[in-house]
Amino acid sequence: MYSQEELDFAYKYPFSKEAKSVVSVINPKHIDPKYISMGRSRLEEALEKDRLEYKEANYGKEDAVIAYAYARMLVSALKRPDFISKYAKAEARRVVDVLENDSDPNLLQVCNQLGLNMKAANDGFELHFVEFLVNAPNTESFALVNQGLTSGSVHLDRHRAIRIISKAVEKAIAAGLPISYDSIPKSIKDASKGIKLPIIITAMPRGNGRIGWIDRLLETAIPDCRHRTVNIILAPYLTNIKGLDVDKATQLISNYIQLCKTVNPDTNITDRYIRYQCEYAKSHGLKPLSLKRARTELGAIDFRLILGEAEEEEAEKEPGEN
Repeated sequence: MYSQEELDFAYKYPFSKEAKSVVSVINPKHIDPKYISMGRSRLEEALEKDRLEYKEANYGKEDAVIAYAYARMLVSALKRPDFISKYAKAEARRVVDVLENDSDPNLLQVCNQLGLNMKAANDGFELHFVEFLVNAPNTESFALVNQGLTSGSVHLDRHRAIRIISKAVEKAIAAGLPISYDSIPKSIKDASKGIKLPIIITAMPRGNGRIGWIDRLLETAIPDCRHRTVNIILAPYLTNIKGLDVDKATQLISNYIQLCKTVNPDTNITDRYIRYQCEYAKSHGLKPLSLKRARTELGAIDFRLILGEAEEEEAEKEPGEN
């Protein structure tokens, strides 16, 4: 049997060994429609919102842990690597919310289970630079040249340590997926066919610049210039280039702002603001800026993080240039 402390930990971190212990003790004998429904809801929320909300709970924790296992089977049954990636990121973002209010010992326990040798240090944590490079987000603020190194270890405040852990969680979850399709029960495969799937904005192939760089922007968190990015790039792009309706464009941009908040949570961009910009862009037929103009208008954004050097020359052309 497991203790309440182990159950609490399993609920917070359903990928942990404590969670596996909970599932093995409960050991449901048959595929339960209740858990299919719960797992489906968890997966649909992850795919639609690109994140999962963490909620404090006093009951139903066992069900939530089992629902995680069902969500893993369901996303595997979809046979879509892009959905597996989205699901892993959503679970990792939930972990960020959990860790921000959890204890340092629990934080280090998560690291230990992930094989991440993070240690407590004065006013924060430290991590060997090799592990730092493997798990650091691809942003300028996490570039090794911008870090303080002591005896080969990078010093991290709590917020930055959590971001490192989040990347490690994402990798660990994705690495365990997909579950072999042949081993997934038929009822799970059948249930996966009814899952509400999101619209995926597919990036243009590398070397095909121009407007395609905006697809990569939607996958890259930026710390500032976000208001103008919404109204002169993203809203026009999604409504008038991708042809999305205002509701869908608003949701995608809202998801993007949530991503940006992981590098800088200081923003007052609201869904109401985003919706207004999408409605305005659509009604006026606005087109997004080219990368060449965006680099002038939004000089604070490091576009090297969005587009590789080999693509810059082609991408910087104005639409219509040869």
